[in-house]
Amino acid sequence: MKNNLVKLIILLLIFTPQALIASKATADLSGRILLQVEQNGEAWYVNPITFEMYFLSRPMDAFQIMREQGIGITNKDLNKIPIGLLKNTSRDSDNDGLGDALENSIGTDIHSNDSDADSFNDWAEVKSAYNAIGKGVMPIDLAFSAKQNGRIFLQVESRGEAWYVNPGDNKRYFLGRPADAFEVMRSLGLGISDQDLFPDNTRADEPVVEETSDYKEIVTQADNFDLRQIEFLIMELVNQERLNAGLEAVEWNSELANVAREHSRDLANENSGFTGFYKACDYPIIHHEGNDFGFYNSDRLNNRDIYYYQKTGENIALVSAARVTVRFKEGDPAKEELENCAFERSRWDEEFRIKMEMETSESAKLEDLNNELDRRGREFNNRSEVEAAEVVWLSGFSVARDTVRGWMESQGHKDNILTAEYNEAGVGVDYVNGYIISTQVFINRAVCGYPGGACCKQSGYMPYCYIPYSCEQNICVN
Repeated sequence: MKNNLVKLIILLLIFTPQALIASKATADLSGRILLQVEQNGEAWYVNPITFEMYFLSRPMDAFQIMREQGIGITNKDLNKIPIGLLKNTSRDSDNDGLGDALENSIGTDIHSNDSDADSFNDWAEVKSAYNAIGKGVMPIDLAFSAKQNGRIFLQVESRGEAWYVNPGDNKRYFLGRPADAFEVMRSLGLGISDQDLFPDNTRADEPVVEETSDYKEIVTQADNFDLRQIEFLIMELVNQERLNAGLEAVEWNSELANVAREHSRDLANENSGFTGFYKACDYPIIHHEGNDFGFYNSDRLNNRDIYYYQKTGENIALVSAARVTVRFKEGDPAKEELENCAFERSRWDEEFRIKMEMETSESAKLEDLNNELDRRGREFNNRSEVEAAEVVWLSGFSVARDTVRGWMESQGHKDNILTAEYNEAGVGVDYVNGYIISTQVFINRAVCGYPGGACCKQSGYMPYCYIPYSCEQNICVN
C-alpha cells in the first residue's frame, strides 16, 4: 500500500473477542476440549470438521466461540442424543437438580420436579434417558449419537439453545449460559501437553484476517449471516436478562416474530437508500412508526389479525455487523467528513427524536418521518466516495449480544425486557448494507375478551369483552 494512503476505521464497534486459531489438530483430537496441563489449564476446542483449534479464554468468550461453531438441528434429531448432566450452576425453581434454562429447552416444568406426575424425579428420568414429559424412554439412537461426536448443535425449533456432544461418552451437554460453558470445559476437558497440542511449535497470536481491496467481493460475505439464528440468540439473551432479574422467560411466538420481521424488513428497505461502505458518512435510522402495514406496533399486530394481548411493547435496534477500514489520499475532503460523521449522525438522531416526541398527530409524525428520510437520502448522495479496503464481519452471536446489550443500557428498552407481565415475544431480524436491524415484540397474552375470542366471565357478572368490543353468543365482536 502506498505511503500517501491513510487508513481510518468507520462503523467501529466495541471489540468482540475473536477466536485465536492455532494450527490444525490431529484427527484423533476431533471435537475435543483440550486443557494445557503444562500451562495454566488454557482450553481449546477442536472443530470436528476442519480440525482447527479455537482458544477458549474467559467463560463469556468460551460461550461465544462455542456457539459460533454451532449448527442447527431439529428437535427430532436432537432427541436421539442422550443428555449428559453436570453440576447445575443456574437457577432451579423446583429444586430438582435441573436448571430452569435446561428445563425450558427440553420441555419439562420448571415449577414441578415431576413434570409428568409419574412419581419419578425429572433429574432421575433425564439422567436415565427416560421421557420426563411422557411415557416410556427417549428415542435414543446410539449410532447417530456416535457420528455427532464433538459437534455443537443449536435448537432451531426452540430458542437456539446450544448443546455440546462430548466424544468421551456420546452425550450432549447444555450450553445455556457462560457458566455452563465453563463447567463443560472444566469437567469434560482433556489434559494435553504443549508438544501434543502444538507439534509444529506454532500458534496464532492474532485473529486470522484475510485482506482484500475488492469491495464487491467483501460485501457479498454478508450473505453468510443466518438471520434466523440471530433471532433465536437475541431471544435467548433477553430471556437470560429476565432470569437474572428473577423473572420468568418469555415464550417464543412465531406470529409475533413474523410481524417483527416485517417491520425490520421495512426499516432495512428504507435504510438501503442512505447506507453503504462506499461513502464517507452514512445515515442509518430506526423508528417505531411504520409507513406500510401499521403506524404503531399495536396497529401492525391488529393488521395481521393478532388481538390476543392485554399489553404489548416493542424494542428496535440497529447495530453494525462489521468493522470497516477505508482508505483515501491525504487532503481528500472525505477525511473531514469521516471525522465529523459520528457527531453529525448523533445530532440528527437526537433532533429527529425530539421532533417526533413533540408531534401529537399521526399525520404530522408521518410527514416528519418522510421528510427525515428524504433529507438523509440527499445528504448521503452528497458525501464523498471512499474505498472499503477491509471489512471484518462480526459473528451472529456478537451481533445478538451487542443488540441486547444496547437495549439493556437504554431505560425504555430495558423496561420492556424486564416487564414481568410479558409472557410471549417474537424477534425479527433483517440486514442492510453492513447493519443488522432487529425488532422484538412483547405481549401479555389475553385468554379472553379480544375480537374473535371467547368473552371473559366473572362470577356474578355478565360475560364481557375489552372496550370497544361487545359479547355476542360468547364471542367478542366489533
